[in-house]
Amino acid sequence: MNAISIGPLVFDGGRFAAVVALLLFFVVTEIVARLRRGDAAGDAARWAGIAALAWILGARAGFVIANGSVFAPHPLDALKLWQGGFLPVAGWAAGVAVLLLALLRRARGVALPLVLGGAAALAGHQAVLAALPRPSVTLPNMQLIALDGRGVRLEGRGWPMVLNLWATWCPPCRREMPMMTDLAANTPGVEFVFANQGEDAGQVLAFLAAEKLPDQGMIRDPHNRLMGALGAIGLPSTLVFDAKGRLVAAHTGEISRAALTRMIAQATGDSR
Repeated sequence: MNAISIGPLVFDGGRFAAVVALLLFFVVTEIVARLRRGDAAGDAARWAGIAALAWILGARAGFVIANGSVFAPHPLDALKLWQGGFLPVAGWAAGVAVLLLALLRRARGVALPLVLGGAAALAGHQAVLAALPRPSVTLPNMQLIALDGRGVRLEGRGWPMVLNLWATWCPPCRREMPMMTDLAANTPGVEFVFANQGEDAGQVLAFLAAEKLPDQGMIRDPHNRLMGALGAIGLPSTLVFDAKGRLVAAHTGEISRAALTRMIAQATGDSR
């Protein structure tokens, strides 16, 4: 898995890299502007804020446009920035546009701080991504429990699989579950398994009934053994395996429909 924990906080690896990049951008921009002295320091801080906001909005807009078929039936999902989903090239295009705007407005003193801040952010982002561990993970050979008490095994099914680790006490798990079960019902050829962590069947069934969700694919892992076997350190964790049981993509935290659809496409080889 690619998640990172800092104290009680758990970050998906990609989100942690983004946080590091954003911090580096502001710090380097501020340092370079102060070294240049003059009016550039105040202007640089203002333009750095504008550039960062433009990057986020541009990258999000690019991601939504690139996944238009997924967002079209659920347009409000485009506003759920906390679920992630950004297209970096669109973000950088927006950042360059802000730089050009600064030059047009004769704020030439901010150009060097913004360029060096952007370069530091890009380098920091890539360095964090490169440093993340990428262990070879396969579906674990262990027996879990169906809601009716039957034994269930995960490996050897011969289909791409979405494995979601969740719990009823976990707010992000609860928020994403309706989307996950809807996607499960409308994605033929892919098996969805929802492995509850540490709760009994009564708690799971009560949650499903209250939320009017189906129980298809729901199983229990009463001793959280999957968390250890897969290296997961937070809930929800969503892992996508190919037909041979090899991990091809993983995400820690609430996930968007578009991001999960992309992960499934990696497992199935569907590049649409």
